[in-house]
Amino acid sequence: MDADSGESLWDFTAGARVDSPPTVCGDRAIFGCRDGYVYNLQASDGALVWRLQAARAQRHIVVSGQLESASPLRGSVLIQDGVAYTTAGRSSYLDGGIDLHRLEPGTGKILSTTPIYSPDPETGEQPEQYGPNAMPGARWDILTGDNQYLYLRDMILDRNGVIQTTGNPHLLSVTGVLDDAWAHRSYWIFGTKCSLSTGCSGRDRNLIYGRLLVFDDSTIYGYGRAGVHWSNQLQDGPYRSFAVKRDDRTELWEKPLPIQVRAMVLADKVLFMAGTAAKSISWSAEDHENQGVLLLAISVDDGTELARYRLDCSPVFDGMAAANGQLYLSLENGSVVCLGEE
Repeated sequence: MDADSGESLWDFTAGARVDSPPTVCGDRAIFGCRDGYVYNLQASDGALVWRLQAARAQRHIVVSGQLESASPLRGSVLIQDGVAYTTAGRSSYLDGGIDLHRLEPGTGKILSTTPIYSPDPETGEQPEQYGPNAMPGARWDILTGDNQYLYLRDMILDRNGVIQTTGNPHLLSVTGVLDDAWAHRSYWIFGTKCSLSTGCSGRDRNLIYGRLLVFDDSTIYGYGRAGVHWSNQLQDGPYRSFAVKRDDRTELWEKPLPIQVRAMVLADKVLFMAGTAAKSISWSAEDHENQGVLLLAISVDDGTELARYRLDCSPVFDGMAAANGQLYLSLENGSVVCLGEE
C-alpha cells in the first residue's frame, strides 16, 4: 500500500495464511508462512525473489478449516546483523520438534539449523519438570532479540543458534504474543522466564507484566492491572497505564484510562493507545456508548493525556505501527487507517 494515499500498489498470494507482519530488509520483504516456507519479495513490486522450504517435510494438516504445514512458520522473521532467523514447528514435543534456521536474507541460503527437541532421543521420555507449573521445552512464537541473544519465549540462544542457560530480560508472553484471547493468565512479561499469575510462592515478586508492553532503553510502558492474583478489579485493581524503570523496576507513574487498550505503540515521547471505551461505574449506558472507540496520546514523562481521537472501529490486537511521522492502525472491520500531523 502507498503509505501516503493508501492506494494498493501490488499483492502477493502465499501458500497459506500469514499470521504476523513481514520484516523489511533493504528493498526486500521477508516473511514466514503457515505452508512451511519462507518468502522473500521485492518491496517495490511484490515479485518473488526466493522461496525456501523451512519445514522438514511436505506434510500438511487442517487447522481452522485451512491446510497448513505440520511444521508452520510465524510470519515475522527476525533479522540481526545481516542474518535472518526463523523457526519451523509448533512445539519441541510434536512432529520432530522445532527447527531454528539461520538464513542469508539475500539468497535464502541456510547457514545453520538448530533442532529443538525435548524428549530423550533414545527413550522418548520428556525431561524432568523443574517446577509445579513449568515444563521444559519450547513452543512456537515470534522470535525476539537484543545485542547479545535471540529469544523464543523463555528459551535463550546465541547468534549462532546455540541454546544458552542465561540471558537478558526481554519481552515474552505466557501464551504467545499473538494470543488475543485476554484470558486470566494470558499476559506479556518483560523478564527472563514465564511466571505464574497467582500470588503464591511460585510467582516472581518483581514481575513486570501487562496485557501489552512497549519499551525503550530505559523505561517499560504497559497496560494492565496492578495485580494478577484473581484478575478482577475488586482484588487486583482496575486496568491502568504505567511506566517502570528497566534497571531497578521502580514505578515512575500510573494513570487510569477510559479505554480497554487493544493496541499500543511508543513513538519518541508519546505513547499511543487505542481501544474500546471501558465501562465505568460512574458512567451511564449513554455515556459509555458515546465514548465509542478512542485513540489516546499519552505523555511518557508523567502519563498525562495529551489528546484523544475517535475511531470508527476497534483496532485488531496489537494492530498499530508508527513510521515517518505517521500512525497506522489495522481495524477489526478490515480497514487500515493512517493518521498524521495536520
